[in-house]
Amino acid sequence: MRGQRRGKGCSRHRRQVAWAAALVAGTGVLAAALPAAWKHWRYSGLVSGAEAKQTQLLSLVIPAAVTARANRGWSDLRLIDHLGNERPYVLHARHGRRTREPRDARLLEVSFQRGESTQGMVDTGEAGQIHNYVEIGTSESDFFTYAEVSVSDDRRSWRILRERAPIYRFRRDGLEGNQSISYSPSPARYLRVRILEPGRRFAFDGARTWQEAVEEGERAPLHAPLRADPTAAAQHSVWQADLGADHLPVSELRFAVELGEFHRPVRIFTSHDGHSWRGLCEGDIYRYRRAGRGYERLRIQFPETEARYWRVDVINRNDPPLPALRPELWGTPRRVVFQADAGKSYRLLFGNRKARAAAYEMARLTERAALDAAAEAALGFEEMNSGWEDPDPPPWSERNKNVLWGAVLLAVAVLGALAVRSLQTVKP
Repeated sequence: MRGQRRGKGCSRHRRQVAWAAALVAGTGVLAAALPAAWKHWRYSGLVSGAEAKQTQLLSLVIPAAVTARANRGWSDLRLIDHLGNERPYVLHARHGRRTREPRDARLLEVSFQRGESTQGMVDTGEAGQIHNYVEIGTSESDFFTYAEVSVSDDRRSWRILRERAPIYRFRRDGLEGNQSISYSPSPARYLRVRILEPGRRFAFDGARTWQEAVEEGERAPLHAPLRADPTAAAQHSVWQADLGADHLPVSELRFAVELGEFHRPVRIFTSHDGHSWRGLCEGDIYRYRRAGRGYERLRIQFPETEARYWRVDVINRNDPPLPALRPELWGTPRRVVFQADAGKSYRLLFGNRKARAAAYEMARLTERAALDAAAEAALGFEEMNSGWEDPDPPPWSERNKNVLWGAVLLAVAVLGALAVRSLQTVKP
């Protein structure tokens, strides 16, 4: 019986230990001592998927939580193997690229046909030059309309490349809007742009064309909640987000929406203190169907920006707010790409505010194609270094405030006692 009770107790103890371990692992709060050479790095994580059977390049996405704890620019990232040896790596990002090659466009003529449109004829230059973008020049200050884009080689037979592209400007609301239209690439020399305003002549003053090449970059959500602002002004839907750190890179805003057809201008603001806001960019989102075809844009891209506070303003004008509209911030993730050897494990270190960025020759010797093709790895739970030492400890007075105040109080008490004693010895 005693042995059975002992066995049941040991079994219960094992279950409790297992449950506690699972709880700790589930919360991601673990502790592990790093080698003494790395005592100034406060956090680390084990790289999973690095148990290679042969030497190969591995690519590890840096989670946003690690970026928030790391230094600006990831200067404190280090990679070590199971023996504590430093491992070279390349900090890689798939930003994507956007290039524009202008064309020698000339606006040949502008005509107006009442009840239909204002039409502009554009010569894009020598035949055979690819173009896929046109910007309309106009002195109109407040408008919203659609434009149709067609191409021709002889100015007689035309092929429609874009049926109804929204263009707008609301200067009374401080919005320059968008007057550029993308369309399928074409080598045709002549371009016809119809402004679909049947009731009046549209001020069509000029046109610029170019070929735009876009290489899509890698994007990942930051999972930072954008909360609706209940104090927003009428005709505006506003959200704000606190990223918790001012060095998380953001390069795109995406929307999820359930409603059918709409078009809304959008403004994006940033702040470092949550009070003073700076306008970052403006754009528009839309969804509509024409002639059985659907058109949609729910993303606004901008140059990579770092700020702690973000504000999104969707301008509804006199339309009701879009139900279930959800904005989300996205960024270009950074990757640690390194060469993993068979039979070795690796750990990513971060959290040393005095560390300077590492410089490895691997960045100069590894081609971009190889970095992009590296096998995927992942980072395990964040672990605290139980042997961590602050690389820049605060002054003695800051670290021993209690001792300092105790000494001050003792000195005051001694001086007070001496003063009382001297008063008692003075004759009247």
